[in-house]
Amino acid sequence: MGVREFAPLRLQLGDALHMSDTELRHEVAQSKVVVIANKNVAVEPYVRLIRRLGTPVLHVLEKFCLSDYREVLAITNVYKDDQPLGVHDGGAYWHTDMSYKSANTVFTSMLSVLSVHVPVLGGQTEFMDCVAGLQAVQQWMNSRECPEFIQALDLDALDVYHVFGNRDVLRNTDAKSQSLNDSEIQHVNGAVLHPLVTVHPLSGAHSLYATAGTSMRIKGLPDALAHRVLDTLLDFLVLHAPRYEHKYQPGDIVIWDNLSTMHRGPVIPKSVGGDDARLLYRMNVDFIEDSHHG
Repeated sequence: MGVREFAPLRLQLGDALHMSDTELRHEVAQSKVVVIANKNVAVEPYVRLIRRLGTPVLHVLEKFCLSDYREVLAITNVYKDDQPLGVHDGGAYWHTDMSYKSANTVFTSMLSVLSVHVPVLGGQTEFMDCVAGLQAVQQWMNSRECPEFIQALDLDALDVYHVFGNRDVLRNTDAKSQSLNDSEIQHVNGAVLHPLVTVHPLSGAHSLYATAGTSMRIKGLPDALAHRVLDTLLDFLVLHAPRYEHKYQPGDIVIWDNLSTMHRGPVIPKSVGGDDARLLYRMNVDFIEDSHHG
């Protein structure tokens, strides 16, 4: 087995606008990543579209949210007076958005306002398919190559404690992690419990959920063993789960399902504006279907 690509669903903006809210939600859940071709970088139409998918979930980093749209978070490498104008390197490691919250039925979207024009600088978002990843893990567990301590587990029976942060700092001193000030920490829950294998409420797909980032402990296992299990599963996914890398063009709208994917955005150098600048507007929405009527 080796890393292979998976394809997102590609839509024209007009196609997305003509779908019902329910149809659009199901397309995101089924496809995992949806890319909408769009040339308009205005915020208001973007917010109006994404609100159709669910209830906005506010990010804890209010200082980087738009003043007129609290649910929109700026992701950028642009600095002014040596201060970031948005989140710069908070997503450089594999992670799942909002996995530290008890309500984790969340879609994420990005609107590309400015995209890096110098190709070597990057600025892309890379996605991992954790549905296919789970299927690969299950095959691996039946092989001689799988360690006995993994084979002995019933993955479907495991629950994982999630906390805001990045577990990888426990084994890698150079690992990136997002820091919060005292005021921001007050708005973050303590540890929340999620199944390791989640069943998607819209698609019915089984997925290995958030093995990177916020997953810190496994209920009923000693911490050392839990870390070993989670790290081993993550390392396997990194080698074998299908991926898609999106390189942004201005106006692109990318929507993804967090129950069935992980993602990361490589760190790019600081900018003061110009060809090396990137600006994305991120939103999160809770897509639980019974709270909508579209």
